[in-house]
Amino acid sequence: MRIPVLAAACTTLLSAQAPTQVHLQIPRLAQAPSMARDAELSSWEGSLLVSDFGMNMPDDRGENRWPTVAHIAFGPDAFYAAFECTDPSPSAVRASLHKRDDFSGDLDFVGLDLDASGKGQSGLRLLVTPMGGQFDAILTDSAGENYTYDCIWDSVGLLTPKGYVVKIRVPYSSLRRRPGEWGLRFLRIMPRERRYGIVWPKMSRDVQCDLCQMAKVSGAPVQRSGSPFMVIPFATYTRTQSLDDNSTAVPRDKQNLGLDLRYSSTSVTFEGTYRPDFATADADVDPLQINSRFRVLYPERRPFFLEGMELLGLQGAQRQFFSRSVDEPLYGVKASGQSAWASWTVLHAKDEHGGSVVGFNGGVGVEGLPTRDAAAAVRLSLDSRGSGLTFLGTDKLLLGGPAGSGGQSGGVYLDQYLGPQFHFIGSTVSAVAHLPQGDGSVLSERGTATSLRLDWNTRNWFASASQQATSPQLVLMSGFTDLQGYRSFNANAGWQNNWNEGALSQANVSLRWRNLDWWDGHPFDRAVGLSAYLETLGRCAVSLDWEIEGRTWSDDQVHANASRNLNLAVSWRRLTWAQLLLRATTGRTIDLASGAPAQLRTLQFNSGGAIGNVGYNLTAQQAELDREADGLRLVRAREVAGTGTWQMPRSIYLKAQAFAVRYDGSEAQTVDKFIKAFLGWQPNAFTHAYLGWSGQRRRDPLAHIPDERMVERGLFAKVAYAKQF
Repeated sequence: MRIPVLAAACTTLLSAQAPTQVHLQIPRLAQAPSMARDAELSSWEGSLLVSDFGMNMPDDRGENRWPTVAHIAFGPDAFYAAFECTDPSPSAVRASLHKRDDFSGDLDFVGLDLDASGKGQSGLRLLVTPMGGQFDAILTDSAGENYTYDCIWDSVGLLTPKGYVVKIRVPYSSLRRRPGEWGLRFLRIMPRERRYGIVWPKMSRDVQCDLCQMAKVSGAPVQRSGSPFMVIPFATYTRTQSLDDNSTAVPRDKQNLGLDLRYSSTSVTFEGTYRPDFATADADVDPLQINSRFRVLYPERRPFFLEGMELLGLQGAQRQFFSRSVDEPLYGVKASGQSAWASWTVLHAKDEHGGSVVGFNGGVGVEGLPTRDAAAAVRLSLDSRGSGLTFLGTDKLLLGGPAGSGGQSGGVYLDQYLGPQFHFIGSTVSAVAHLPQGDGSVLSERGTATSLRLDWNTRNWFASASQQATSPQLVLMSGFTDLQGYRSFNANAGWQNNWNEGALSQANVSLRWRNLDWWDGHPFDRAVGLSAYLETLGRCAVSLDWEIEGRTWSDDQVHANASRNLNLAVSWRRLTWAQLLLRATTGRTIDLASGAPAQLRTLQFNSGGAIGNVGYNLTAQQAELDREADGLRLVRAREVAGTGTWQMPRSIYLKAQAFAVRYDGSEAQTVDKFIKAFLGWQPNAFTHAYLGWSGQRRRDPLAHIPDERMVERGLFAKVAYAKQF
């Protein structure tokens, strides 16, 4: 109860007023300005000009050396913004063609944050490179940027003798908007010898909330809906041989026709999907699993689940709703909206492959039963800083199993700013699960999870304390529970600074402490550590994580083994075509499988960048766990993974992905290889066509007859076309 008491005390001592904000009236243009790919801006006459940009990165102090003029206006169908970006060294501008949301090469970009609700709860971040490439994300103070989000908008870019010009058009139908003042901010990033950033309006590092420092602008024609309807018919085709169980299996063809629908009013968005294709362009690559108690969490990339996930995807005590628990939906419907005092999202889907019946007395059970999933969330706005109170509920029903099989959960989440320096986050989740058994019975489980966190930040000093507890009976049928039956307490404090001039760019150092116990009080993990980060002129960075002293327990055993870990990383990001990272870890721990003391060593190398219009990322890593007593190799894991994309004119691209993962040692013996290559066309977020081939091989030396075999190979294709009206 220490953290809630401290939060209440801070509330009475600190003012919760937002910082002074800029207020502007944006003009309305009778005709839409030109979006031609040129530097001509005569058709933008009558728009509002903004040029008072201030430094924001690395520090908010100092002179802005990158003159930037923004032209902004409300048109008859969309919000328009054009940027004239001048550079003191135009040849230093990093520009190339790239695929949407692909940050390879660390390019220059300019863009805007737009909060069309004006409530400061979340914003839409739209960024454009000098060649017109797009990045879009949902921005919140608590979760930061989520670039899996996509929406329909237009952008063009052109290099000029003085720098570059970018034009942006955001249709009103892509915004959930409210009458009154909107939140608006412009930003520009220049990766040079430092990663420089400028913003309008100017921001202060003495104020810890982000969205509350946006300008307030009025004049939006809220009544104009633009093109509210969007229809996306699509067709997919696969021809695959699954050879894991039968090496002589013949290829199987599978075709699928589906449809996505969307309607956007001024403040409400309705979405529907039928037989959606939720295949992703990138395959999931497992992180190396060496001696980990935690489950792997894969990010969501499927378009249907991205709108409104700032509410449904909250992660507090546990991740109460995890959209990837909906595996193969037959259909899905969703509505998201907002009023003057609240935002809300409701989702319902039928999953054809989302449930199972648990085997009786250790039996295998029945997999792949259909489920019906529902989730709903509402967030109440508490102040102009972005504080809010959120209620979230989920329901999953297993179809085809024992009556009443499934589960429900309810959660309450508080996100409260306490003056300019304190931020309190708290949550509590309760769930009931009715787990079907193989003998026709139902096993009921009830559990809870709570979390509390208080952050304190000033320009140069910071500290935080958090407490979390998850009961062993908690089963989130619609969620993701990474660890059950434990209590934890974490704290850290440190110093930070940023410099726009001189030999250093950024630096921070902190001392941290953690204490984790199982629910019954047995110790789990305890440690005191030191973290430090230093970035110099030339974008060379060194980071250090040193677990000075700690203890780790295996299972629920009361005997302990001293553990120490040292993690050192060096990175260099000066060149656009070769951004390098090298990380090495060494430490003493215990083997969770046996409880024996063990030595853990890891080594990771990463290189990424852009060579012309080709972006790439290459990762190689190795991890070893050896028994301390006799040096026996328990597990060694090695992985090489790479992706490459060649972006061509007219939105055509060629992409390849490959990885190889090998585990060996006394506790594991497997090899997994994967390759995928495809040619695609993507002119906007929802119109996409591609044709490709993929194959996967797996080797298991511990099998009855050791061999290496192709487990799956085949062709895949998709065509989706988005039509607005």
